[in-house]
Amino acid sequence: MLLRPLVRTLVVSVLVLASAGCTGSDNGTDDGGVVGRADAGADAGADAGADAGFDAGVSACDPKPARPASPTKLAAASVSSFEVSLAWEPSPDASVKRYRVLLGAAQVGQVDRSSFTHRPAVPGETYTYTVTALTDDGGESAPSNPVTVTIPNPQPDALSGLAAGHWYEFPASNLRAAALKPTPDKYPWLAWGEGISGIMNDWSSGALDTQRDRLYITGGGHNGYFGNEIYGFDLRTGAWLRLTDPDPVKEGDECPSRSLGVNCATHTYDGLEYLPLPFDRFLAVGWEGWPQTALNLDTNRWENHPDLPQLGMRTGANCAYDPGTRVLWYHAGGGAMSFWDPATGKWTLRGETDNFGYYRNAVVDPRRKLYVAVGQGFTETWSIDALGKFVPKHVRLATTGAREIEDGGNPGVDYDPVSDRIVAWKGGGDIYTLDIDTRVWTKHPARGTVVPGPANMNGTFGRFRYVPGLNVFVVVNTVDTNVFVYRLDSRPPRLLRRIDVKTPKASVETNTTGKLQVTAVFQDGSSFVATSGVTFSSLDPEVATVDEGGTFRAINPGRARLQASYTDPLTRRGLVGALELEVVPMAGDVVLDALKIQPATALKALRGMPARYTAVGSFHRGADVFTRDVTCEATWSSDSPSIATVTNGTVQGLSEGGTTLHAKIGQVDAQAALEVIPNATRELFALNFQPPGPPAVAGWAVADDSAFDAARGWGWQGTAGLLTRGDRNGTKDPRLASFVQTTGGKFRLQVPDGRYHVAASVGDNTFGVGLASVELAGAGIVYGVGTGNTAGAGIVEATGGKGLVFDVVGPINWLAVMPVNGLDFDQALAAAKTW
Repeated sequence: MLLRPLVRTLVVSVLVLASAGCTGSDNGTDDGGVVGRADAGADAGADAGADAGFDAGVSACDPKPARPASPTKLAAASVSSFEVSLAWEPSPDASVKRYRVLLGAAQVGQVDRSSFTHRPAVPGETYTYTVTALTDDGGESAPSNPVTVTIPNPQPDALSGLAAGHWYEFPASNLRAAALKPTPDKYPWLAWGEGISGIMNDWSSGALDTQRDRLYITGGGHNGYFGNEIYGFDLRTGAWLRLTDPDPVKEGDECPSRSLGVNCATHTYDGLEYLPLPFDRFLAVGWEGWPQTALNLDTNRWENHPDLPQLGMRTGANCAYDPGTRVLWYHAGGGAMSFWDPATGKWTLRGETDNFGYYRNAVVDPRRKLYVAVGQGFTETWSIDALGKFVPKHVRLATTGAREIEDGGNPGVDYDPVSDRIVAWKGGGDIYTLDIDTRVWTKHPARGTVVPGPANMNGTFGRFRYVPGLNVFVVVNTVDTNVFVYRLDSRPPRLLRRIDVKTPKASVETNTTGKLQVTAVFQDGSSFVATSGVTFSSLDPEVATVDEGGTFRAINPGRARLQASYTDPLTRRGLVGALELEVVPMAGDVVLDALKIQPATALKALRGMPARYTAVGSFHRGADVFTRDVTCEATWSSDSPSIATVTNGTVQGLSEGGTTLHAKIGQVDAQAALEVIPNATRELFALNFQPPGPPAVAGWAVADDSAFDAARGWGWQGTAGLLTRGDRNGTKDPRLASFVQTTGGKFRLQVPDGRYHVAASVGDNTFGVGLASVELAGAGIVYGVGTGNTAGAGIVEATGGKGLVFDVVGPINWLAVMPVNGLDFDQALAAAKTW
């Protein structure tokens, strides 16, 4: 049964109390806890747009943007066994903002300058590069002149001759000599506190860029070092480089202004990671209350991301990227296991708060799919073989052998794909390896006289890393000591050589589909067809698109560059390959049989706001039957243009009322009823969880701990173990003063089948809780741990007449639901504030 009409007029506020706590999409931060796109994740926002057609940007039916002038005089400035440096004359068009660097048909970089260095290059391969100019409105130039180079074999050097069990010291490689020097008129804040020594001494980590063979360093904070610049040690050249300049810090502050969207010099602990392809970003996870930022390694510019949820104290947190699930697993010092998806910018809790301490570093074992943490006297693992609805299993290993490596805090830890071992270091020349299967630690005393000094007293963290491109481990200890590398095993790792992308036909007709085949070829001559772990994309989506499984769809005549990115999970080193697909017009007699306007549900538009819809045609050619988008081909009209107008599927609601939309091609006419409504709150179901009685919040329906009532339209399926409270104070948001507590209940909201925006808040603002969550069929809406309240949002679907049944853990404060129907959910929430 539907909810009674009264509920449709109820309102909800956008203001909620927040917790304190490569593709690199820029989703911004959520200061103040606003429920919006950042909470829902990039996936939810994109999905909403696809369903509702709401888009205030450029119409797909608009003329293509003009092509800017091409860059010229592309040349290879230098070619070595590991990189190719390119330079070109920029496009003369003022509208050009950046350049796309292509290796064959594949994009290997996008920069805002007229030079680029491509890594990794593979000896023996022949590469052909071109460059195109890009504008902000989507224009792309014709390619520049091509440049073809052959990558030479490497020349013998100190690392190529390094024997197993030996260390090598890079001469004159201390960071202090290469670091910025503050002066009274430039970067004075770099002289505050301890100075540059704090960038490593103050509980700070590092991350290894597996594409460029560089170890990135940043850190400081708390009156240690005030510079947020990023330094990288290039293992190919043996020299330090500075990727970013330090951002200004005001006297009395610790960090640059948040408005700059940059990172802060903080104790990073084990909170720095490199995210390999398809992301290719350097990630700095924020300390208490500071959002994580990701550095675009093409442009060396920061991209701000949504903050962590309340995960407990982040002091001593550890994290590690898992190339299998392509997420960053994270464990707060006294908090819960969670993961961050770089593709969506969304955090998901996957565990309860624990008290395991924080003097540990972590790494992912990609073969066994384990998160492994070492330190504080133990080696511990969590199973991370899925991202579904489960709590990763925690095991404290009963290790034997040279267990002294586990003592103390924050040793350097990484995974070695050659020996298939966890490798650790905590000072001096000794290296320790762990066989996870036998749980035996083995000590490997250094051979030779070259050894590093003692470990940094405040921990090594990620400043000890495995470098697959050189088959060595690198460690940087202090700003005054040189950089050392160690070779454990003389056998080289299996490194990628190239990615081959093929399709059964190089030329296809419009509206046809096909499957891309991706083959990963390795430098040892082996290869395999990659059926998982591949990221597909189209550089020309107006000609052909490709889905996440590699199925392409030809849209319009032209040439489409379809590419595939694959990262070897053992070495975390990735490459991209591509092909150019020719799309030609359909031949023969194509007959239009029917038209329909989508979305198929009742159409609604807000007065004064645009909404976009599509026309889909059903065709046949001989025995072949198919559909395609004909929005731009159809002639659109409205029966009552005083109520709404429509052009190329974009509706403008002018006054309240109803009209009929038409999309017509020839004699085939599609019709759909449209209602223009004054505000979004008419479509909102809003429930406040409180004790039975009059509404505690003006205009809100009361959802208490009673059982599901079909006449009312909501309630709990099973009421055992529920506790209702309404005595929480200290907040400006009265919705957070009450909740229904459950240890694992199911709350049912009866709505018609369809897709819905959902927002919810969980938590106890007075005493706090453990894990609290709202999920639907395993899809997370909101997760919270610790004190305060946490809000989140997402898009869900009701099917089979069952309505929406939410799995609820912990206290739930409020729930707001609205159909995905062309209305903007954020505006519905913002417009509905009642206090």
